[in-house]
Amino acid sequence: MRVWNVNQCLVGLHHIQGIGWHTIQLCSTLIGLSNIHEWLNRSAADWQSAGFKPSVAERLAGGFTDERLNIFLEKTYNSGVDWITLMDEAYPEYLKESPEPPWVLYGMGAWEALHLPCIAIVGTRHCTGYGRKVAYQLGRDLALEGVGVVSGLARGIDAAAHEGALTSGSTIAVLGSSCQNIYPQEHHQLAQRIAQSGLVLSESPIGTASHPGLFPRRNRIIAGLSLGTVVVESQARGGAMITASLALEMSREVFAVPGPVTSPKSEGTLQLIREGAAAVGTSAHIMKEIRGQLTTAPHRDNNETVMDHDEHVELNDQEQMILDVIEAQESTFDELLMKSGLTFAQLHHILLSLQLHNRIQERPGGVYGSIWT
Repeated sequence: MRVWNVNQCLVGLHHIQGIGWHTIQLCSTLIGLSNIHEWLNRSAADWQSAGFKPSVAERLAGGFTDERLNIFLEKTYNSGVDWITLMDEAYPEYLKESPEPPWVLYGMGAWEALHLPCIAIVGTRHCTGYGRKVAYQLGRDLALEGVGVVSGLARGIDAAAHEGALTSGSTIAVLGSSCQNIYPQEHHQLAQRIAQSGLVLSESPIGTASHPGLFPRRNRIIAGLSLGTVVVESQARGGAMITASLALEMSREVFAVPGPVTSPKSEGTLQLIREGAAAVGTSAHIMKEIRGQLTTAPHRDNNETVMDHDEHVELNDQEQMILDVIEAQESTFDELLMKSGLTFAQLHHILLSLQLHNRIQERPGGVYGSIWT
């Protein structure tokens, strides 16, 4: 019989119907995950003697076998979906610190996106044109800052935030379904585009049928991945308000976009503002609030922490050239692109670096200026 490692065994446990987060936690407590491979092919009596209820012991005995584990892993590999577990070094630290972090995450795309400092943008599926525009602009501008934009791939605000982020950076779509069962179906192409530069993520094993109970569970992942959550539009109750509540429970920032007091779509955001959430309308408002936390947020390139702001840091030639241009005259991104001859990606990276080191600042209208003027 093959000896499976702990990550593979976690995937096997995770696939067993009727075995959820708390049962795997119990396995960790009663058996120890480092020894879990020794429990493959055990009888229900063995599991029960270890402390599991008879019904749970029966499920474990029937599902946690060498044969079933091989089937689960082969099915996942053949689907084109990768996975990481809570035991992996690649598991995102912010999510690990949240209540009930998923034991297994399934994904398609660039796992590096999990190690960006992230902001969640959420809101109602039935948004107004105003809400859609604001979500798109926030997604675009936060991604341009080097922030990962997290949302739920739902209709309305979620889709607008993803679309905006795709124009300038990275976005993570957290599904309330499995990666092979995109919901809503009309967002299948959007999910494919996200996977090309960002990440499509799910807690649900391959083959899991979509059902309403999965969607509230995914909200804790959206909040857990993020430094803060922005609610663009929401009624007084709904998934976005649940995500905001979860973010507060995790001691993460909560932001709300003000809207017309007469609009039902603004009931939730106005309530959040009354309760102390920061009112925001631009990425600059959000960046100002989270800037101090970026010293401990994972960096996009190397998983090391972002350097604290230091105006004396030594700049490379390209960074110095851009700084000289900005100090001579405030410029937009497009103007800097034309003057410098750099690629979009090069300029984006340089502007982010200069902002993180407190050398320049982005002002209203997308204009970059010296920190000293």
